[in-house]
Amino acid sequence: MNYSGKITDVVGLTVGHHTDLENGTGCTVVLCNEPANAGMEIRGAAPGTRETALLDPLASAQWVNGIVLTGGSAFGLDSPGGVVRFLEEKGVGVKFGRVRIPLIPAAVVFDLGFLNHAVRPTNADGYSAAASASVDFKTGNAGAGTGATVAKLLGISASIKGGVGTASIRLPGGATVGALMVVNAIGGIVDPETGEIVAGPQISNGFADSIDLMINNPPKDRGFFRNTTIGVVATDVALDKIGATRLAMAAQDGIAIAVRPSHTSNDGDAMFALSTGTFTASVPGDVLHAAALKAVTGAILNAIDSAETLGGVKSAADAKKDWR
Repeated sequence: MNYSGKITDVVGLTVGHHTDLENGTGCTVVLCNEPANAGMEIRGAAPGTRETALLDPLASAQWVNGIVLTGGSAFGLDSPGGVVRFLEEKGVGVKFGRVRIPLIPAAVVFDLGFLNHAVRPTNADGYSAAASASVDFKTGNAGAGTGATVAKLLGISASIKGGVGTASIRLPGGATVGALMVVNAIGGIVDPETGEIVAGPQISNGFADSIDLMINNPPKDRGFFRNTTIGVVATDVALDKIGATRLAMAAQDGIAIAVRPSHTSNDGDAMFALSTGTFTASVPGDVLHAAALKAVTGAILNAIDSAETLGGVKSAADAKKDWR
């Protein structure tokens, strides 16, 4: 599949990382220059989140100032506090008297123990990520994707390095849909356009099919929060909270066709959607949803393609070298 672009092609968004390669963890922030309407969809059975109830279409909050994706499981939920602190210093957020309160929902992946279970993203790390936010940013072993791994049905020794990836779609009328994905799934990764397994459990002559493994050789229960694919899909098309929620639902379909299996009992798969509203013309919802699906799958493939071997877990590119 050909993928290109990045989520910051949606004007008004920036991305920042805190990356800890030594300890195999990190966090990523997507900041909105202006408040953006937002929605969310969770399909994994083991999510870890913060401030997500405000994204319910019935909740009174109409917009957010950004999204945090972080490693460290529940411990990593300290890092959004640093983003809130950074934005408060900039005078960003809902005004209550003399105080501004930034609205920053967040979700986590489980990377504890990849290199060091005792080090997790902190408040200070979230602040650092926010301070570094730019339209240009790294993919692969960066931010919340630093400790990400995929294709784990045959154990960590046969797994493949995951990471953070991005892609965008420019629609014929000029609207943009972009995605940023942190890929840390138990399942393998498939290019939906070709059917090729681009990252699966390593066997002697290639990548195994994770769906077949799940059916014929299911793994032992290894507990909760061990896997998760999380991300942000964004558009410059004006959407209300219901429209943003439906965009997040479409993004989950992108996970389903590229990560196989996905949405398992030990995944916390969660997607946020942002609408900056800077594109003034209307775009049919189904067109946006199709673009979201393609942007998400492109970002997932970009994460695998740009990841590098770390902590003894091979990148897909390095694993393929062993077949030759």
